[in-house]
Amino acid sequence: MADASSTLSHDKQQLSVSETKPQTVRAVAMTAPGQTEMRTYPYPTMSHDTAILKVEMTGICGTDRHIYKGEAPMLRGKSIFPYVGGHEVIGTIVEIGDTAARTMDYDGQLLQPGDRVAIAVEVNCGECFYCRNQYNNTTCDHQVMAYGLHPNADTAPFLRGGFSEYMHIVPGTHLFKIPEEMPTDVAVFVEEMAVAFHSVGRACAPFAPVNEGFGPGMSVAVLGNGPLGILHGIMTRIHGGGLSIATDLSDLRLSKAKDLYADVTINASRVPTEQRIEQIKDLTEGVGPDLVIESAGEPEAFVEALRMVRKGGTVIEVGNWVDLGKPVALDVMKHISSKNLHIHSVFHCGTNWRPVLKVLNQQSGRYDFASLITHRMGLDQLVKEFGTVTKFDECVKIEVVPHAN
Repeated sequence: MADASSTLSHDKQQLSVSETKPQTVRAVAMTAPGQTEMRTYPYPTMSHDTAILKVEMTGICGTDRHIYKGEAPMLRGKSIFPYVGGHEVIGTIVEIGDTAARTMDYDGQLLQPGDRVAIAVEVNCGECFYCRNQYNNTTCDHQVMAYGLHPNADTAPFLRGGFSEYMHIVPGTHLFKIPEEMPTDVAVFVEEMAVAFHSVGRACAPFAPVNEGFGPGMSVAVLGNGPLGILHGIMTRIHGGGLSIATDLSDLRLSKAKDLYADVTINASRVPTEQRIEQIKDLTEGVGPDLVIESAGEPEAFVEALRMVRKGGTVIEVGNWVDLGKPVALDVMKHISSKNLHIHSVFHCGTNWRPVLKVLNQQSGRYDFASLITHRMGLDQLVKEFGTVTKFDECVKIEVVPHAN
């Protein structure tokens, strides 16, 4: 009887979807730096190994900000425009093929309409060296596609970004069921939290005889406190980090950092580089923090991190995801070798988000993740106000809610 009931419920969900299926789908496309427009696409066609998602919420990423400002016009050697952005996506399955239902869930669970899921950003080839050797935190050599980034919005089946009402989910995609009790405005941080999960986890590899690596009680400085920086600060707290220092150009963002993890905040627009390095050293027994995380997304901030961290300390470089064409002077001997530093770069959020969802779920009572959201925009508002993402004194995290009125 239980199986029959389950089948009946599933059939009803499919019927409900077919009754309300739209003919067209609205999506916001960026056609050039600073230029957005509303587009209409045909509702996607489903096959046995694909799915269709109703987008519930999508975050605007720092990469989207760089693209909007004209700082990242190319991706993998090709123009990114026009593109329907949005790769931090939470959606509800409205249709799914029989093969996709059995294979898309990363944990092997059976998927069905009505399931709320997160989408792993990248669909990899599965055949190159990195895929075959399961380098989960490294982009593969022959990536098939990246949701919200490429191929562009003129290439069928078009709807690959979360700045749209519905998305077409291609074969090979990894989906993750969201725990029923987890609010969407918490789950939507899973992609960014996955970056922090991997980067801080890599830094926690101490070599005890010489007191290296990051561990409980150690000091942390986070340079750049947008959503990604703040999530890194939270992750270091989850690992038991001690004194936490936050720097940024925005009082709004520093206030959020103070609310969520930081003991000390410094506005870098008012405190010159030399002075803030000395101030932070004074706070850390005159030597500098054990761990410095660069999440400002400016090459100069990486050099500042190298200068600030103590000898034998650890630096995580996570902010510079876009080639801004800004080379910086780096004295390798002075800034790295003589300090015996550990440096971890992070350029990928990984493909296994199940442990990250568990962390978000476990820690949501301790940390108000949704408080990072300063703006929730429907698609019409997004067309008009996308540029808000460049105004650090006005926003921390902007979430797009495509079906909002």
